[in-house]
Amino acid sequence: MSSEQTDSRICRRCLLRDMSEDGVPGEISSYIEAISLDDRTPDDVYENRLAVCRACSQLLNGTCLSCGCYVEIRAAINVKKCPLFPPKW
Repeated sequence: MSSEQTDSRICRRCLLRDMSEDGVPGEISSYIEAISLDDRTPDDVYENRLAVCRACSQLLNGTCLSCGCYVEIRAAINVKKCPLFPPKW
């Protein structure tokens, strides 16, 4: 396998921002930025939520297998919770 093929492999247990040198894909990033500051999760809480998701067996290609959401979007909305029971965050 060439290094070009190796570099473009999908990381099945990663967040979307971990799979691209450019970070979160534009549409996802734009959606998160459009969330009002009142509704957006504070940065430190957001990063903690994503750390929990990274360690979760339900994470696949940046989505949650439990609910089908993009975890980076769900974690960015302060009233949302982890869909597992009991919630991990």
